[in-house]
Amino acid sequence: METTVWINARFLPRPVSGVERVARELITALCEKLDENGSFTTAEGRHLNFRLIAPASSNVESPWSKLRLHRQGAGGGHLWEQTSLLAATRGDWLISLCNTGPMLKRRHLLYLHDAQTLAIPQNFTWKFRLWYRLLFSVAGHMSSAILTNSQYSCDELVKRVGLNPGRITPAWLGVEHASRTPPDLGVFAKHQIADTSYLLAVSSVNPNKNFASVLRALELLGPDAPPCVIAGQKYARVFGGSGIDETRVKHVGHVSDAELYALYSRAFCLLFPSFYEGFGLPPVEAMALGCPAIVSNTSVMPEICGDAVLYCDPADPATLVSAIQRLRADPVLRRDLVSRGKERTRLFSWSASAETLLKTLSRAVGSRG
Repeated sequence: METTVWINARFLPRPVSGVERVARELITALCEKLDENGSFTTAEGRHLNFRLIAPASSNVESPWSKLRLHRQGAGGGHLWEQTSLLAATRGDWLISLCNTGPMLKRRHLLYLHDAQTLAIPQNFTWKFRLWYRLLFSVAGHMSSAILTNSQYSCDELVKRVGLNPGRITPAWLGVEHASRTPPDLGVFAKHQIADTSYLLAVSSVNPNKNFASVLRALELLGPDAPPCVIAGQKYARVFGGSGIDETRVKHVGHVSDAELYALYSRAFCLLFPSFYEGFGLPPVEAMALGCPAIVSNTSVMPEICGDAVLYCDPADPATLVSAIQRLRADPVLRRDLVSRGKERTRLFSWSASAETLLKTLSRAVGSRG
């Protein structure tokens, strides 16, 4: 029994952010379970033959030697997914790993990362909200199976989209990528970072990441504030409106994985007061690399981090200040969090996530024949 399984590779040309990271790591872990021809044999003896598919106009190559990349169909973006991709995979199976895919595809394993668009609609344009509500509702009900990254995300998709919980499979993400390449210690000289007791924040223009709370906490700490290193995009409107001394804040912009590894390894702690996360990779990366984390007490954070972090109220920067002060005053606590964090990250594996993907797909393929 031969079954072709296409992987929606529309994401390949895009910069690697959250959902693209998940897609790339899942496919990398999946390839480790395939034979040299990109095939997997299920317990029932069915051969699943995996292939990548992207728009004909795409100029990318397959990053995985086991997976051939096919380019088909006119156009690109959402229009390509809803028309050309749907037509090209008719009769076959499809995996879409980045929230979007053809709405009318039934033989479809769809990965939905969270329900943020519906949970905090004020952060998105009305057009974006309308499109994602339609996409999640129709594709979520039409797809044979849905994967997501946590039990919290599963509950949110049931609550806000009305999906059947029996068709959603949660699987925590992995963290092996955080230490895959040696740390690039050159990042310290490159950005003139000399103090190893700095706070680390991974910023974003997305207001949900609550970068403003980090800046407000630094303001409240005043002259007592430790140096702060900010990696990622600079949210100029928020940063420019703060009253902090910018000489104590080093904004390094986008960094490579190896540079981020180095920054985690020497940071006093990570600050992550996000309002809403379906999973939240930075705290897990930090814990894996020996960096204690202070995270928000909302959404998925307690599920993911357990007792291995300190918590704050993302709506109250004073609680972030208290957590920072507590950690600075108690080196024994900090060492304990480092130990608990490393132990906690044993629970996160891309290989296990890929195994769940294969089991979910095999079950869905078997049920539809």
